[in-house]
Amino acid sequence: MQLNSGFCASSGTPEWLVSNGSVTVGPVGTDLLLRGVMHGRVPTSSWVRQTGWQNWREVGKIREVAALRRVLERRFDEPAREPSTLREGAEALMHASDAGEALLIALHAAAHATSATVGLAHRVRQPLLLPTTTCMFEAPSECLGQVLPWFDPSFALARSGRGRLMLGSGSAGSVEAALCARLSPDAPLQGVALLPILVDGDLHALLELGRSDHPFRESDARELLEFADRVADTLSRFAAGRLA
Repeated sequence: MQLNSGFCASSGTPEWLVSNGSVTVGPVGTDLLLRGVMHGRVPTSSWVRQTGWQNWREVGKIREVAALRRVLERRFDEPAREPSTLREGAEALMHASDAGEALLIALHAAAHATSATVGLAHRVRQPLLLPTTTCMFEAPSECLGQVLPWFDPSFALARSGRGRLMLGSGSAGSVEAALCARLSPDAPLQGVALLPILVDGDLHALLELGRSDHPFRESDARELLEFADRVADTLSRFAAGRLA
């Protein structure tokens, strides 16, 4: 098993112990468990147990894992895979079971479609209305569960309404520097992107992406903006209680 025993669980979410029968690691949060499954670091033969449970279960029988596999599978006879284009990501969003799963799908679709090497998704939570990091793409595990302060440059720009998308180089300004420090503190990034998700004009989430090889292309902008609208539509339906 290749799951890193140093992974940190996000606060306020279920924590899981993962075993291959001889080695047990954890506890890890649900987001990290899902990432491990998707990237093959948690084999399908693994057993998991939520802290506080007495019995182990097959990883595929965990509700969140089963739901994610249903979303990512294109056909029943094909292995689960992550959306590789924003169109596939938008289609997968329709099958998300809750807002957290929708953001997980959105982050991975945006990262793969733009060849990002790292990414984070932050969800604006009640009652403080501050963004909490809920899922990640090849980012430092300690980011999960962190709350962005009101003065964070990325959050400040997103809530200001001064544009729905920011693409920049790694050293262009304070927002870019803040993104680089959060996404990749130990290695330089050549490009960063900030994609606020607005529902009826209110900020509900932020997607942050980074590239280590070169800045994001301007051609990414239009597709990312259209994708943000699809993510916003999904979050809006969950907020209205129209999706199970």
